[in-house]
Amino acid sequence: MLALAVLASPLTFTSCDDDPLYDGYYYNELVTDAVNNYRYTFPNGSDYYTAYNWFYYNYPDAYTEEFYQFMDIIGSSRTAYWDYYNNGGYSWNNNYNQQQNSQDNSLVTEAQILCGEWEGNLRYEYTDDKTKQRVRDEFTANMKFFQYNSSSTSLSGNGVEVDTDAKGNQQTLDFSWYVDKDGDIYIKYTKKGTIFVLDLQSKDAGFHLGYEKEKGYDTFFGTAFSTNTEDVMYLDLARQQTSGAKAAPGVKTRASQGKAFGNATQNNFAKSSADAVNRLHER
Repeated sequence: MLALAVLASPLTFTSCDDDPLYDGYYYNELVTDAVNNYRYTFPNGSDYYTAYNWFYYNYPDAYTEEFYQFMDIIGSSRTAYWDYYNNGGYSWNNNYNQQQNSQDNSLVTEAQILCGEWEGNLRYEYTDDKTKQRVRDEFTANMKFFQYNSSSTSLSGNGVEVDTDAKGNQQTLDFSWYVDKDGDIYIKYTKKGTIFVLDLQSKDAGFHLGYEKEKGYDTFFGTAFSTNTEDVMYLDLARQQTSGAKAAPGVKTRASQGKAFGNATQNNFAKSSADAVNRLHER
């Protein structure tokens, strides 16, 4: 009886399941350590981006399931903010690979305003293959959009982007684009086939395209989520004059007649620039 009592005694200890820290998970020393250290470092919590980078910086050998458990316990979503567009039905429509004309005046106007030359800052976010860290590169970008066959009613076309870093290094990227029936803008880079979508309806992570009353000229800013990778682009561009001169405050550089598209009401580009590195990323 004494031997049986000794063998059974560990089962009388408090189960990890009774501790809200584990929320139904089996005890895991790495997860427990990560949660305690995270709560000490961020007593008020943090956004997903910060929690993701903090975890993989401090626990680079963690398994994905351990990361999920960590995120569940600190009350964060398992699904990254960039993953919604990977799994939300936002896929490239091959029907737009050729000229796609439309009788929808609103969509045609949006495509026409998109066309032309834009220049400004672009921030590119991706996951580093070696460190698993989310990295943000920032550089100057010049983007030119053209409608297929110069057709004024086409909702699709091609373009070229020239990126320049602070040292003067450049990369040139070709892309194709289209405006879908919902007004979302799709961009597909030719070299690696990375596809991005700018969501017309989103207020927090959407875009603004067209005349910006406060500045007096056309701007193009917002967030572009990749639909086939984990990459994210943040745009902060201004329309360029035909001569190539940079748009200046108070100069209306495009006959958009005061029109604009997209539900983004505020340019949040500067909010996440503190940790960005000025360099180019091959894509």
